[in-house]
Amino acid sequence: MPVIDPAEIAEQYLKELKDSVSALNQELHVAGFIASEDKPSIAYANATKRVFDDAGFHYHLRQVQRLELEKEILAANENPDVHGIFVYFPVFANQEDDYLRNLVHYTKDIEAGSLYWTRKLTANDRLANGEDSNKKALIPCTPLAIVKILDDIGEYGSGERPINDKTVTIFNRSEVIGRPLAVMMSNDGARIYSFDENGPLMFRDGQPEETSVTRSEALAQSNIVITGVPDKSFCITANEVNEDTVCVNFSSEKNFEEAVAQKVRVFVPRVGPMTVAMCMRNTIRLFRNFHQ
Repeated sequence: MPVIDPAEIAEQYLKELKDSVSALNQELHVAGFIASEDKPSIAYANATKRVFDDAGFHYHLRQVQRLELEKEILAANENPDVHGIFVYFPVFANQEDDYLRNLVHYTKDIEAGSLYWTRKLTANDRLANGEDSNKKALIPCTPLAIVKILDDIGEYGSGERPINDKTVTIFNRSEVIGRPLAVMMSNDGARIYSFDENGPLMFRDGQPEETSVTRSEALAQSNIVITGVPDKSFCITANEVNEDTVCVNFSSEKNFEEAVAQKVRVFVPRVGPMTVAMCMRNTIRLFRNFHQ
């Protein structure tokens, strides 16, 4: 069964985004902050900088102490020469990270993880400021990346409710990825089963409902299964999913056993390259909406 390489999909987006940056005829400056000694996080930060720089952005990556991060974010908010801010999480790995995420001003929030943008998504408000139809709202990068991948491989349909006939199970209900993804896909017509450590919810038309569905029942019904569980012990086995299922893993851990890729119709083992491309897309949209 086909295993999708998101880097190949991202390549076309990156070419288009590079052309968009060139057409602006103005330098776009991004401030990236990493407040961690974690080697994978540092590697990801450096890789992000390379891709942004290659596309024509001016990406200023700085490693700072975590107790200095609040001050640095506030300074970048006030700096008119900074058009976008990227913070590499986790920093404190607790609710302090939510505070820092919402400290980024919405006009510079590349990842669209602040409440300003997530509330718009929940309300299905497609406009950046509620007035100008030419200024579109931002969508969090990883949820957007997942939807774009599904669209590119022909699994997302078209029209007002492009996945009206789909059942989707998502293992992750974080406020920055899993929940926005559930809201967005349910607004697009799907029935969503959302699981985290607190149990299941079902999303319809952007709104959560209580449900008693079990993991096995949800997986048996699902056309699409999406996982983002940062736990090595979490694993979906091949006998839990149907042959016609599309499986997507956005976790840094392998959430599916290897046999799943051989059984299901389509398997996407990672989404990282597309997430970076969508961050670029959001940066350009922020510039056009608020800084041009």
